[in-house]
Order: sequence, then structure tokens, then C-alpha cells
Amino acid sequence: MTASSDPPEPETPPEIAPGVRELDHTADLGIVVTAAEPAELFRRAALGMARLMREETESERSAKRVVELPSESLDLLLVSWLSELLYLDEVDGFVFEDAAFVELGEGGLRATVAGRIEPEAPERQLKGVTYHGLRMEPAADGWQARVIFDI
Repeated sequence: MTASSDPPEPETPPEIAPGVRELDHTADLGIVVTAAEPAELFRRAALGMARLMREETESERSAKRVVELPSESLDLLLVSWLSELLYLDEVDGFVFEDAAFVELGEGGLRATVAGRIEPEAPERQLKGVTYHGLRMEPAADGWQARVIFDI
């Protein structure tokens, strides 16, 4: 019996939130997000980013914010969305938990965002959302996105 020379299959990382897996990326952090439709993909991406920064805790949603953003494309809108939520975390300690989208499309978005206020700094600090390797595209079961964060 001879040993196989085929490399082992890479393990699929566990989900950090429903439909969100951490992406192995040199010197930065990333996520791969899947969802049936764009609004759910945006919601899951935000939840994934929140889980990269902070442990999940059981708490009541104690805060709401309205987010309105213009954009020319969905992939650029995804970066703006995550950047705005990162800003809210940095300035107010606002931790994303859910969103209800009133409008979401190529022209922009309007959403009511629910979350909690965490006065302590996150366990993992993200500096920003990058355009490097950004992808948002239709996939077999809906939509898929790839986002890299600068740490």
C-alpha cells in the first residue's frame, strides 16, 4: 500500500454567524457571506463583522439607529454599510444585532438598525473595511460576498 501524494482537503471554517465564515487572509481578516437575497446578505455581513470584533452575548436590543447611504453599486454599498456600522461601534460602542431594510438597491439603502451599547472596547479592533478582494455576486443559491477588513 502506498501513501497518497494528494494534498489534504482544506477544512471549511466554522460559521461565526449564520451564513458567515471567517476567511483565511494574510495579515488581515475577512469573511465570506452567503444569503438568498441582498438584504439578508447585508444583514449577515454586518453580523459577521460584529462577531469578528466581539463575542456574542445575550442582551436586549437597547439601541436603534437609522442608516441612510447612497451608492452606485451593491458591492460598494456593502463596503459603505459595514464602514458605517464600524464607525458607530467606534464612536458609540453600538454593536450591530439586526436590521430592517426599508430600501436596498443600486442607488443606496435605508435601514433601521437594532443593537446594543457596549462601553468597553472590542476584543478585536478592526481599522476599516477594504476594497481589496471585494466581491458581491449572484451565486447558485442566491448571493455571495467576500469582504476583507484591515486590522
